[in-house]
Amino acid sequence: MSEHFKRIDTVFLQVIDFEKAVDWYCSVLGFTVRWNDPINGYAALNIGETPLTLVRKTNQLENPNKHMSFNFYTPNIEQAYNHLKEHDVEVEKLNEDGTFKWFEFKDLEGNRLGVCSFPE
Repeated sequence: MSEHFKRIDTVFLQVIDFEKAVDWYCSVLGFTVRWNDPINGYAALNIGETPLTLVRKTNQLENPNKHMSFNFYTPNIEQAYNHLKEHDVEVEKLNEDGTFKWFEFKDLEGNRLGVCSFPE
């Protein structure tokens, strides 16, 4: 651990349709809202120790990331994979390298996100 920095406080992800994105992350991924400021376009969602903060994108011409913005950790990757597929989420193949498993998916705006699993 760093002498000066204890943890990542939040992770920011830009979205175009702010209200729809907040609803999608809560209804599909099961997150809860920590706080929401729809006027200024910020919402922090509870997900483990580090919240995900959705930010209204101001430049509509920006493309979603071509690489994953971050990984979610799950102890049961097959269950998470099937859950996303059942909600018609665009999911790529499940990969495995020894005890490390992962896959990528896209949120409703095309942001690339990852899910990983490994023994803790």
